[in-house]
Amino acid sequence: MFTPPARISCIIGAVALSCAPAFAQIDASDTQSVFHKIIDIERDHSDVMANLEYLSDSIGPRLTGSDRLKRANEWTAEKMRQYGLENVHLESYTIPRGWERGSIAARLAEPNGLPVSLEQAAWTEGTNGKLTGPVVIVAADAEEDLSAYKGKLHGAWVITVSKNSPSDGQGALPLPDQKPAKPIPAISAPAAPAKPAGGFMGMPRNFDYKKYMAFREKLTALMDSEGVLGTLRDAGKPYSLLNMTGSWDTKNPRPSFFISHEHTAMIMRLQKRGQPVSLEIESTAKLIEGPITVYNTVGDIRGSEKPSEIVALGGHLDSWDLGTGSTDNGTGAMAVLEAAHALKAVDAHPKRTIRFFQFSGEEEGLHGSEAYVAAHKAEMKDYDVVYVHDTGTGRVKGLWLQERKECLPWLKQQFGMLGGLGLLTDKPNLMPGKMNGTDHASFDDAGVPAFAFNQEDANYGLNHHSQSDTFDKVRPDDLKQGAAVLAILAFDAAQKSAKFPRAPEKKPDAKPTK
Repeated sequence: MFTPPARISCIIGAVALSCAPAFAQIDASDTQSVFHKIIDIERDHSDVMANLEYLSDSIGPRLTGSDRLKRANEWTAEKMRQYGLENVHLESYTIPRGWERGSIAARLAEPNGLPVSLEQAAWTEGTNGKLTGPVVIVAADAEEDLSAYKGKLHGAWVITVSKNSPSDGQGALPLPDQKPAKPIPAISAPAAPAKPAGGFMGMPRNFDYKKYMAFREKLTALMDSEGVLGTLRDAGKPYSLLNMTGSWDTKNPRPSFFISHEHTAMIMRLQKRGQPVSLEIESTAKLIEGPITVYNTVGDIRGSEKPSEIVALGGHLDSWDLGTGSTDNGTGAMAVLEAAHALKAVDAHPKRTIRFFQFSGEEEGLHGSEAYVAAHKAEMKDYDVVYVHDTGTGRVKGLWLQERKECLPWLKQQFGMLGGLGLLTDKPNLMPGKMNGTDHASFDDAGVPAFAFNQEDANYGLNHHSQSDTFDKVRPDDLKQGAAVLAILAFDAAQKSAKFPRAPEKKPDAKPTK
């Protein structure tokens, strides 16, 4: 992800210092030397691609609760020790049950016998033999849309789509960008005007996640009352790519699947012409009752002056199991590991402790980071700032502000510094609002300034959670840029004279007087 600049310290130093507010001034000669050495490491001696290749190809998919995830935890801990980190350990928590995918076979029993491309949603039950039934398309986005389907779903396979889906089934994600990745420049080009940014994963910025989940609960209740065979969701991707999600929190683990967009579209066209469609599915997925112990990998570079104050970098090590989890989130996890490598390789001595996290359980609902925060609740006051890398292989452009306006001057200084170092090719994209889809949110909820990077898309939405999430999709230069950004931001925060500001705690509402 990056092309390091030539060493022009006088110019870069001037740029960085001109962006720095008074509260953030530090020993520029020392930190600038560290920053340039980090960039040199990522240009000439980075381990990030070799580590990611091993994680992807040799360890493979890392479903939470699986032996492969435990192997990845142990391997990342050993790499941390090799790089010279301290306090390296696996921190445990438990999940109530595990899950095994098993085998699956599906076909359109009517009208054409075609094999159907689908996969079981995680933490849902198998079919216990072949199940055959008619297909009903439920096109709904809100509770009021569901009344039209009452009394029509018993014994059916139900495919859920958006109410706005075209009746001919068109409307999957666009085909991938075929343009080659940008080469690493010797120094960044002049900043271009920032492009308007959309929401996370193509969602509108005003997407109401809680409202959506409330709707899904109403939909599930309708399925329960109707007695459906099971449910299917349009994967929404081209090229028969599938999708994946699920959690041990599922209240009713009836058979549930993701079906390819192409086959969803065919079924919609058949039904539009009035032809009956029935689906036959057999799957052997099974739930494994727990509790099951799982782990986060943790390691430190101990602070020389303020060791109890912590700057944290995080990515999640767990993945879904259709591909090898290379861009979700092998890239982020290995960028964090590489930041540790770079900081130790340049013999950096931060004043505050820099902590490196390889979280697990993220894909099922941020469980690993939530467990860590809960276990260390009393220490959250000592955390300075948290940065999380978890939107694929694309170059870091900025981050979401998490509605922390008090942090904006600090972040402007930091990202201005990154621009001065040639690590940003455009104006920093410091996005308003919150993005709560990854592990920074657990710390943010605990009052810690915690941020997730906004990155170039790099076909993330196309590949993530699918069988195409594999090592060949990774952009080496962009990933090196991400590792350098993590290392430099962490060291900069660790050296500041004061911690990141926090919003005043909200006082509890006064009790009403009688």
